[in-house]
Amino acid sequence: MISAYLFDLDGTLIETESLWTTAVHQWLLDEGKEVDYATVNAWVLGRAWPAICDTIFDRWPDIETDHHDLAILTRQIYFKVRANTDIRIPSSIELLRTLSRTTPCVIVSGSTREDIAEAIEIMGIADCLPFYLGCEDYARGKPDPSCFLMAAQKLNVAPETCVVFEDSAAGILAARRAAMRVVALARPGAVPQDTSAAHLVLPDLSLFTPASIASHSKQALSL
Repeated sequence: MISAYLFDLDGTLIETESLWTTAVHQWLLDEGKEVDYATVNAWVLGRAWPAICDTIFDRWPDIETDHHDLAILTRQIYFKVRANTDIRIPSSIELLRTLSRTTPCVIVSGSTREDIAEAIEIMGIADCLPFYLGCEDYARGKPDPSCFLMAAQKLNVAPETCVVFEDSAAGILAARRAAMRVVALARPGAVPQDTSAAHLVLPDLSLFTPASIASHSKQALSL
């Protein structure tokens, strides 16, 4: 039985991680911090905003800003980069719409609640979601399972009856540690991720059916 579907946001429903990497990288270069794009991409991909900030502040303790101000500064660059970009992943959004007609669907993301709310508006799916969780809602980001367990608790369903859609190695591990089944989205052209812990790997979520995941094991990982 599947009681709920939990969707990651960036890389799963929308594609902005590369834009955020560009924004963070550009801000650091503007601040005189020499770092290559690939390094910043590794800091950003699949990680919650507080963890990204902590990595930056650990690398450069002389940076005189905090998590909130850094979000504002990089968001300004992000909006300029995103101006002429359609960030939606249509097939993933359509799957969420379809599944939500019969089963609760929730977004569980490492992004800020402000960014999630904006993405929900862009996707036009507010009526499909009972709630969403962002980085402000839980103490430890993925791969810690807290965010997914919180979603199950708020829905009043058992974790092992939830199915998670993810694209990042950190998110996949978080879901497995929560004893949930995981579908990994590995889109052609996306930055490769380790999806070996996922129960099912798909190049497009239009290929997903509840039957395709129903028989898979739900044991938690102790990684």
